[in-house]
Amino acid sequence: FAHSMDNSSGPVLLFTLLLLNMSSPKAPNPPAGYEMAEAPSPGAGSSGNHSLVDYGLRPEEIAAASVVWGALWLISVLGNFLVCLVIHRSRRTQSTTSYFVASMACADLVSSVGSAPFLLLQLSSGRWMLGSGACRLVRYIQYLTPGVQIYVLLAISVDRCCTLTYPLNFKASREKAKRMTLASWFCGALFALPACFYYGSSSEHHCNFFLPSTWLAAASGFLQLSVLLLLIPLLLRTVNLVSRSKVKTVKMFFIFVLDFLLSWLPFFTVQLWHPQETDYRKSSLLFLAITWISFSSSASKPTLFYIYNGNFRRAVQEICCMLKYSRSNVYTITISSRTAKNNHI
Repeated sequence: FAHSMDNSSGPVLLFTLLLLNMSSPKAPNPPAGYEMAEAPSPGAGSSGNHSLVDYGLRPEEIAAASVVWGALWLISVLGNFLVCLVIHRSRRTQSTTSYFVASMACADLVSSVGSAPFLLLQLSSGRWMLGSGACRLVRYIQYLTPGVQIYVLLAISVDRCCTLTYPLNFKASREKAKRMTLASWFCGALFALPACFYYGSSSEHHCNFFLPSTWLAAASGFLQLSVLLLLIPLLLRTVNLVSRSKVKTVKMFFIFVLDFLLSWLPFFTVQLWHPQETDYRKSSLLFLAITWISFSSSASKPTLFYIYNGNFRRAVQEICCMLKYSRSNVYTITISSRTAKNNHI
């Protein structure tokens, strides 16, 4: 009997182990498309958590984006600050037109300081780390800049049209320019208000690139795009004759309008017809491209103003001379030049 048990013990034990293996619980398979997060190391704290959001940008792409964005940021900040400084300090540039240009420069400075660095931080780090409130604020500032500039361009067109058409009845003054500038900022703030409701930071540490796929967001985006497409062409519909001395000024603002339209039209178009934010790499590259194009407008305006405005060029040269020489030497040269001019030398 013992011998027969020894011969049959092998199959019995094998069958018993097979039953135990089939009855033991198994771990469920992860669903399709799920990416497992790495477990944080003990004592690592919240900084050791691995975010499920990854934009998939390569290191060379991040480096190229940082270089181009940094160059645009430097030109925008220095150029627009120089525009505001020259208009503030030089009497020859303190006109109604200069107030409007300074307002546009301030809007570009707000965008350069309050929006562009945080967008680059989001794309380079691969996630949004500042919370939902900061996300809404950054997106609001991103919409504030084109909104203010749209209405500043409208104010410029009204001012130029009335000045050239009714030179005797309409007298432009600095107080009128200030009121029109404040009205432009107020209307621009209302223009950017929907960004506070449609953007936010999700639980995956992602600040949305595009408008959500809802009919209300689509209606808001279509309204903003229609303002951009319909309002700007209305600024150029004029058949009034202008004097030869004003042709250069009109040409300068025509180029301002064209630069603004070409820079911001892709941004608003993509915001209305955008891909779903499921492929983060595709969405981040598209958002990076349209933000590059729109941000280049802030860097190009000071250059255009320097090329087309002779008073601004001379004021910039005066400020550069004041920085190069001491104030006493400049004062002596100025006094001696006036004395020589009075004595017909």
